[in-house]
Amino acid sequence: MRYRSLIGALGCAALLCSSGSAQVATAKPNIVLFIMDDLGYGDIGSYGAPDAKTPNIDRLAREGVKFTDFYANGANCSPTRTGFITGRYQQRYGIESPLEFVNDKRELPPSDTSLPRLLKNAGYATALIGKWHLGSGREVSPNRHGFDEFWGFLYGAIDYYSHDWPRPKAAREPDLYHNEEPTISTGYLTDEITAHTEAFIEQHQREPFFVEVAYNATHWPFQRPDLPAGRRGWTDAVREGTRQDYVAMLERADQGVGRILTLIDRLELTPNTLVMFTSDNGGEWLSRNAPLFHRKSTLWEGGIAVPLTGPKESTWFRCSRRERRSSARFSGA
Repeated sequence: MRYRSLIGALGCAALLCSSGSAQVATAKPNIVLFIMDDLGYGDIGSYGAPDAKTPNIDRLAREGVKFTDFYANGANCSPTRTGFITGRYQQRYGIESPLEFVNDKRELPPSDTSLPRLLKNAGYATALIGKWHLGSGREVSPNRHGFDEFWGFLYGAIDYYSHDWPRPKAAREPDLYHNEEPTISTGYLTDEITAHTEAFIEQHQREPFFVEVAYNATHWPFQRPDLPAGRRGWTDAVREGTRQDYVAMLERADQGVGRILTLIDRLELTPNTLVMFTSDNGGEWLSRNAPLFHRKSTLWEGGIAVPLTGPKESTWFRCSRRERRSSARFSGA
């Protein structure tokens, strides 16, 4: 099934909820968006993976809609995340490649029309749990873009165990924040992202909420869960990861998806919650992008075609023609 714009769907939801122009607006559906990092098109079971067990992600495809021709707006993470947050082409902000770890002056400026800001203004509690990668300064933090709650990391990659970012070893620095303040955690990062998402949903179950669950899996370093302390080195995990390591990382994220879906079911929020799952771009060298050619950082389909699952009856399909035009202006300008 084809779908033109994830931004269009969420933008339409924001416009409807703020205008009250459709019946769905009165319900203000909760929105949970899972965004994986560098996941290959063919990496999950419902998209043909022979070696990865992803029953919870497959549940989303089975119970909702599986989109087979969905394209990210870029082949790398900062550009695609720029488009998602702003609803505008990343070229308008000069973010056409990933932000560097050191001395990169490009940062995404806050806007009154960002997606989280629109939803916040419409009465939603908003959260980003996981990866940001759109600027490291306090003045451009996720909170300044409309997220009430941020727990995660600012740069493009992070050690799953020590939560450092990859400067030379002598200068390694932690990159883990709660809102705008550094924080400390001792758990495997995929599990921590899941746990903080669960806590946010529990806290805001009686009001409409939007949470972006931005797993860093399956981005390098390829540090599988439950490694003994002596085998958690960053350098080895970047250079010497295996497909088995990659699959283990993916399957732990799938377990996190299952935990969050189970919580939504237990809180009886399922009938009024839109759940979507996708990736920021195509996969890298350990990914399975089959049957597509090439990988992340290229504009071949393996670099920009990504899996997407969504609800059977999303807000987008309930929009009137006039509201779709409004959403198109939000998503493409």
